[in-house]
Amino acid sequence: MKNIAQRIDLAQPISAEALLKAYDHETSFFFATPHQTLLARGVREILPAQKGALTHHGLPRQAMSLFEEQSHHGLPRLPLVGAIPFDNTANVHLFMPNQVHRTGPLRNLKTISAATKPESSVHSSCTLKMIPEPSGYMDSVEQALAHIQQSELLKIVLSRSLELSFSSEINLGRLLNNLACSNRYGYTYLVNLARHPQIASKKPFAPEKQLALDKQLASKTPSNLHPQISHKLMGASPELLVRRRGMQVAANPLAGSAPRSGDPIVDQQRAEALMNSDKDRREHAVVVEAMAEALRPFCRDLAVPSTPDILQTDSMIHLSTYLQGTLKDSSTCALSLALALHPTPAICGSPTQCAYSAIHAIEPFARRYFTGLVGWVDSQGDGEWAVTIRCGEAEGCRLRLYAGAGIVAGSTAAKELAETSAKFRTMLKALELEHMLKVRI
Repeated sequence: MKNIAQRIDLAQPISAEALLKAYDHETSFFFATPHQTLLARGVREILPAQKGALTHHGLPRQAMSLFEEQSHHGLPRLPLVGAIPFDNTANVHLFMPNQVHRTGPLRNLKTISAATKPESSVHSSCTLKMIPEPSGYMDSVEQALAHIQQSELLKIVLSRSLELSFSSEINLGRLLNNLACSNRYGYTYLVNLARHPQIASKKPFAPEKQLALDKQLASKTPSNLHPQISHKLMGASPELLVRRRGMQVAANPLAGSAPRSGDPIVDQQRAEALMNSDKDRREHAVVVEAMAEALRPFCRDLAVPSTPDILQTDSMIHLSTYLQGTLKDSSTCALSLALALHPTPAICGSPTQCAYSAIHAIEPFARRYFTGLVGWVDSQGDGEWAVTIRCGEAEGCRLRLYAGAGIVAGSTAAKELAETSAKFRTMLKALELEHMLKVRI
């Protein structure tokens, strides 16, 4: 592919479509949202890598210090971009790129798809491995339901993984384009996870608990994913964790889901059933209440709708609540807000520590960046962070996909399995591999 980004004239208007076409091996970050499209190239500075999924209190201070340092040396203070993991098997990966190109949202996606479609497909021949197998996942749901019945646990999010192996390297440019085409109202992202420095571990829990978790996670980390080898995180998330513009804050938690059928009448019936489902409304309320509680200390006012709306993606129907607030203090940056919210009950469970520990006891693999954060923050404190779902990690000829479902009292193993299968469709469709996973909808 030609290096289109080098031929962009920053003095001229830049289309979002041009940025999507400009993806190449020098792209270090791509982030398309309903409001803008951002493409970054190279890495100028990287924050010291840290482990620890639940405590990153020093990151905002380090970020602002980096902005000041760049200004002191007469360098433009470009935004800090990257990904923050869910668990302790992956590093915080936040960096300042060499170049950033930013413009409005993607619009003419059908035209883009037709114009950029290469002769070769996204993938070559492929084999698929499920971790766990469907029966194993349903067993884990039953185990989670027993936890809920016998402990303080109210909700736990359990996930599955698909390991895809190809006979040749994946066409990531076309995969990114396909994701953007089917995700025009969400957050399409790609992060180059290369260039990790040595890690300095930070412990979120008491030492004895953390040691046990670290041992569990080490045994689950896939051997084909090495932090020193170039690989990429990419996906198409429907969920905004938090956005800050000036003093205005917005968040859009999603919880309570049903698969789309492809029939508008059936989808309308499923949306109505979702709105009337006591189980799904309870699951959603837990998430909204927790996020509102986390945001209130930062906000002078916070509007929390009393009832959810419906949000539909290409494959799913979600209960959605849009929170809006005004900050008390202009020094509170988007990264601080994101870390105060992470991990939400939508991707972890409630209470947080109880759910987090149960996830690592039950799930047979490490999530890494799945259910983490992806986004950016600038020197003014503005920024936008999406929840890292509908995603995968690509390394050479291998790709690992993830999908999860929220388990609460009243959940059934078969329905949660079907929900995770439906959520895999976002990535499998973009890979042109929907046929490889049977989805009962």
